[in-house]
Amino acid sequence: MSARGAPSLTERTYRALRADILGGRHTPGQRLRPTALAADHQVSLNVVREALNRLSGERLVRASPQQGFAVAPVTAADLADLTDVRGLVETAALRRSIERGDLNWEAELVAAHHRLAGTPMTTAEQPEIISPEWDRAHQAFHLATMSGCGSPRLLEVAGGLTECAALYRHWSHRYDQGHRDVAGEHRAIFEATVARDADLACRRHLDHIGRTAEIVLAALQDEEGMSGAGPGAASSPA
Repeated sequence: MSARGAPSLTERTYRALRADILGGRHTPGQRLRPTALAADHQVSLNVVREALNRLSGERLVRASPQQGFAVAPVTAADLADLTDVRGLVETAALRRSIERGDLNWEAELVAAHHRLAGTPMTTAEQPEIISPEWDRAHQAFHLATMSGCGSPRLLEVAGGLTECAALYRHWSHRYDQGHRDVAGEHRAIFEATVARDADLACRRHLDHIGRTAEIVLAALQDEEGMSGAGPGAASSPA
């Protein structure tokens, strides 16, 4: 294999493993064996390890010298901490963005929301799984609301927190089963942001990420003490 072809192969493997984790094929807390994954995806062990290390950087996979790789667990404590920190960082970036964003920022935000609103969240074949296309449009929209903040470091931290929330976001969709008006929540954030109402936009953003946490936390409480019922069981101490 040429050196030029290696990155694209690693990228494809990374995307496939990420989709398997977010889609529930590999459940929270499950051990990931690089040798078996390399055979499944018909790639080298080095390619799998590179992909797993990248997923580890996104907090979707945990790596330890003793136990190797495993899907990150879904826990109430981690979700509460993540939601709290996201609220602090993301609303700070959003507020600054509304205060400092120029016309170009506003135009990019309009385009990002239009793309998100026009992208189906799921497919007819797999309605229980968030589509990768919607996932990308979703992340792009939220980053667009904050991109006018004027601080590359703040935006980088906010983007990293959004990545950390991916696993919880996907499990929230599975638990909710389509009852939540996600599009309406995004529209409400968008309208308050373009109206330059920082207080309202931040409040709606907090409600949005808080709703995701509420759904997952309620499901974890329902599954407490059960074995093999879902991520709540998978994240229990071994």
